[in-house]
Formats: sequence, structure tokens, C-alpha cells
Amino acid sequence: MGLELFGLITRRYFQDFVQNLSILSRGSLDEKLRWAFTLYDIDGDGCITREEMTDIVNAVYDLMGKVSEPSVDDNTVKEKVDRIFQKMDKNKDGVVTLDEFLECCQSDADISSSMAVFDSSI
Repeated sequence: MGLELFGLITRRYFQDFVQNLSILSRGSLDEKLRWAFTLYDIDGDGCITREEMTDIVNAVYDLMGKVSEPSVDDNTVKEKVDRIFQKMDKNKDGVVTLDEFLECCQSDADISSSMAVFDSSI
């Protein structure tokens, strides 16, 4: 029973991985942005809070390690999150909804082109 359950869990994670890889490599811009939104919406409640965005920004800086110049501190992260919310939180209610996220990302040429990095002919 234990190994069978492990196999089911592993298979499910692999299926999720393949599905996400497919979206990133072959999906439309809308599909890629919706996928990205689900990464930022950590608790899955349909909106991105400042706390969630702070967690994501911290994680990105952690991944960058020592290559991020100048060095990152809490103030740097707060300023980055403030700029993101100033741009994305159109109605200033303190959260970014899927619609706000999509509208902002689709109208920003830099964001749209950065999603093309994942395009592939796999």
C-alpha cells in the first residue's frame, strides 16, 4: 500500500510538472500569465497580497544570491513590492486580482516579451 501511494503521489507531481512545462513552452501569453499568477497567489484565494508578493520577491533575491547588486535588504524588498503594487493594484484596495494582473502584464511590453523566453518548439 505504501509504495502504491508513493507511486500515485509521484505520478501526480510528474503530471503537474509536465502540464506546467507545456504551458510555459507552448501556451499563449494569457495561459502563461495565468500560470504566473497562480505562483504569486500563494494561498490560492484569487488575489495577491503584499505579504505574498514580499515572499516571492524575497525568494527571487534568495535565488539570485550574491549576484544581486547592490546587496538586498528588507527596505529594498519593500520598495520593490511598493512599485509593483503601485503599477498593478489599479483600484488601490491592497490586493492584486487576476484581472488587474492580466491587464497590467498584457499592456507592459517588457513583461510580455519576458514571457516569450519560455517559448519553445519542444
